[in-house]
Amino acid sequence: MNALRNNIAASITAVVIAVSSLTQQRTASAQVQLGNNPYSPYTPTLPNASPDATNYLDFPLSRLKQVVPPLKGLDYESSQDQLPTILAGIARTIANVLPKLPDLISREDIYHFQSAGDPLSGGGQINAQRWTREFRYLILCHHTSNDSVWIEESRVDRKGRPIDLSGPISTPRGFGFAYQWLLFSAANQPEFRFRYLGQQQKDGKKTFVVAFAQIPTKVSTPGNFQSNDKAIPFFYQGVLWIDQSTYEIVLLRTDLLAPIPRIQLYKLTTEVHFSSVQIQDFNAIFWLPREVDIATEQGAATIEENHRYSDYHLFHASAKIVP
Repeated sequence: MNALRNNIAASITAVVIAVSSLTQQRTASAQVQLGNNPYSPYTPTLPNASPDATNYLDFPLSRLKQVVPPLKGLDYESSQDQLPTILAGIARTIANVLPKLPDLISREDIYHFQSAGDPLSGGGQINAQRWTREFRYLILCHHTSNDSVWIEESRVDRKGRPIDLSGPISTPRGFGFAYQWLLFSAANQPEFRFRYLGQQQKDGKKTFVVAFAQIPTKVSTPGNFQSNDKAIPFFYQGVLWIDQSTYEIVLLRTDLLAPIPRIQLYKLTTEVHFSSVQIQDFNAIFWLPREVDIATEQGAATIEENHRYSDYHLFHASAKIVP
């Protein structure tokens, strides 16, 4: 697929979060204004769940588990009493982490498969073959004087040089995972509905499980799926697994709020696994992407991609990156 881009942008009091994933851009960035927002969105117990529901917040539990397989093993709770505390905990954690986040670099291994049924594929049968690539995944954090943080993400080679990702073959489709969790900052939460689902063991952690869906009328700048030089707006829904002891996001799954028939986009799913990382020579621990799975279905084409991250360490612009 020559152009496949998904930009998330959320306006927050004259400050914009822009997260870019499933894209061929070389860089992506996000700016976040630090500070507290007392708004605490709350979705009460949902008595209207039915087989005809169109989003995760209204699905009956049996159907929700079918469409979101990672929910297997969920200890379901219908009460929403804990939801405000959980959402406040996530917002507080984000606000505490951002000022401390340094410039980081890691190894990124990408495993990709794209079906031959993609009519926009630029590589024909070649593009249908599996391929793997290794990158250096760079996260730059610009701390400004007005208490905001500008986060920039890119891929570079072993010597720290930018990589041209514009070719149709062996081009990674994923971007923006380093800060996708910023969508759930206090300032952004009013753009979502939330539903507390219960508790579950996930990736070795005891977690709270929360479903979410964007409210189209409250999202000032929706995501855009770039296909054949056309930007098509769309909205998100998904599920969060939150560490009960730290309120860090352990797993973040996103899906389309609704299919987009006019471009035959029926599925756009990402699952981002985060893990605790101790940064050498830096007295702090951060939760950073460990593994990302992407699945896309457009027309007769399917794309699957797996990203794995390792060896996070401080990045110094004057330093030379060695194998």
